Amino acid sequence: MSITQIQIGCTKLLFGRDAVECAGEEVKRLGGRRPLLVTDAALVRLGLLEKIEQSLRREGLNWACYDKVMPDPVSASVDEAVGMLRQEGCDCVIGIGGGSVMDTAKCTAAMASNGGSLLDYDHANAGYREFEKESLPLISIPTTAGTGSELSPYAVITNEQAGRKATIGSPMLYGKTALVDPSLTLGLPGTATAATGSDALAHCIEAYTSVKSAAKPNLIIDGLVLQGVKCLLKALPGACEDGSNYELREQVMWGSTMGGFVLQYGSGAAHGLANVLGGELHIPHGNAIGMLLPYVVEFNRDGDVCRKRYAQLAAGLGLSGDSEEVLAEALAKHIREVFGKLSLPPLSAWLKDPEGIPGLAELALKDKCTRQNSKPLSYEDACRLYEKAYGGF
Repeated sequence: MSITQIQIGCTKLLFGRDAVECAGEEVKRLGGRRPLLVTDAALVRLGLLEKIEQSLRREGLNWACYDKVMPDPVSASVDEAVGMLRQEGCDCVIGIGGGSVMDTAKCTAAMASNGGSLLDYDHANAGYREFEKESLPLISIPTTAGTGSELSPYAVITNEQAGRKATIGSPMLYGKTALVDPSLTLGLPGTATAATGSDALAHCIEAYTSVKSAAKPNLIIDGLVLQGVKCLLKALPGACEDGSNYELREQVMWGSTMGGFVLQYGSGAAHGLANVLGGELHIPHGNAIGMLLPYVVEFNRDGDVCRKRYAQLAAGLGLSGDSEEVLAEALAKHIREVFGKLSLPPLSAWLKDPEGIPGLAELALKDKCTRQNSKPLSYEDACRLYEKAYGGF
């Protein structure tokens, strides 16, 4: 096996073909004896857990499996998974799946050690709680190249009482090991590849122009953003067309993983607007991001801070321009061209009546991610961005 091993903070990253075969070794290294596998029923049917289970058997380990994670997971699912963990006597967690599974696994590991209700830790609540105790050991195995959740300290869970997405962030949500195996994404349909890849690209670009990043740039974050954007803009269209090309899948997965790590520097308006679409219309997160990101970049390029940062990013990508304004425009144009190849559906595919846009805009201004955008959004700005997404590219 050709696997890259890197220690990133508290997380050991194993990246490469067949990295999942290290699952059993990593459970034992972390002191685990009986992991809870957190996943969804579709992945079980597709056989994506087989190599992981074989690895656990080789190490003489038994396990339990919670396979009821659904898209836009609710806090009740976390409660159910924690209940199974305790009933089965599990002492660690392995999350296997896309962003919804990763987030559920993170919160399961955290809530197994901490008290109260998961929604007590929702950052949208005044006086929200912080996790005080270390989570159970968590191993993350992504099966899509999008959220980068395996290297981020955040989880998004639907608050079913309030009817919105709850953002939960804490250093306690970092996993102990990330097994990132691009071969797990081979054969993923082009539509799903485009949606998840859009999310990864948004993580990179928005982390570069968040309030935090603009106020105090971090050269490590900046370098990872540039490499992530390069990987994604170069490889994503081809990966959507040819689901069997490992080299392209590997590049997209690298972009996703880097995007997950830089997310600690914040996100922006594309995420804030998309979060509302997920909560209100149940639009898959990657699709919501994909219909909005090019328009948000076009909106941001006119802001002094974003224009400068976009110009730097454009220069790093080798785009031409003799001024910040021209370079920022070149970046926005390039992103628009790439997204034009991805065939992502517009907002009108879910929202039949555009008269619903004003209500969505009001909610978007309250989202934490919207407030992290270094160019502030007004209500009218949010409406216009949704209107553009409604019409499509």
